[in-house]
Amino acid sequence: MKQIIAIIRDECVEETKTVLEKTGIRGITFLYVTGRGQQKSSVSARELGGVLNRNLRMQLMNTEGTGIPAGSGEEISRDSFPPEKEYGFGFLPKRMLIIIAYDDDVGSIVQAIVNANQTGRHGDGRIFICPMISAIRVRTGEQGDMALS
Repeated sequence: MKQIIAIIRDECVEETKTVLEKTGIRGITFLYVTGRGQQKSSVSARELGGVLNRNLRMQLMNTEGTGIPAGSGEEISRDSFPPEKEYGFGFLPKRMLIIIAYDDDVGSIVQAIVNANQTGRHGDGRIFICPMISAIRVRTGEQGDMALS
């Protein structure tokens, strides 16, 4: 039994759900998270996509000075920023998905996540695979692999 943790782009969630359903995965947990990686939280407006509208609580700071105060509540979109400029963020909004799977299914699940999220740009995400000691279905008390079926 393994735990698969994937950090992906917000705009790739629906496609990821679709490909995982096709692989037969039923149990998935999606969480809203923020973080930063190799891009050190500096991205161009083109790379932002539509993620800014979802999370206006983030501290937005334009390193070039757009005149939009942090936390102003003003509608922000990709079109609000010139594409040639870069913007610094403490952390970028992402989605984290967690799947507990049988050992034999891990390869196909990971490949499905990669296929749905690989754009070739910084920020495509990370996948972590961790061993699981056990699982318990609270309703029935089943343990181990039986708790996953």
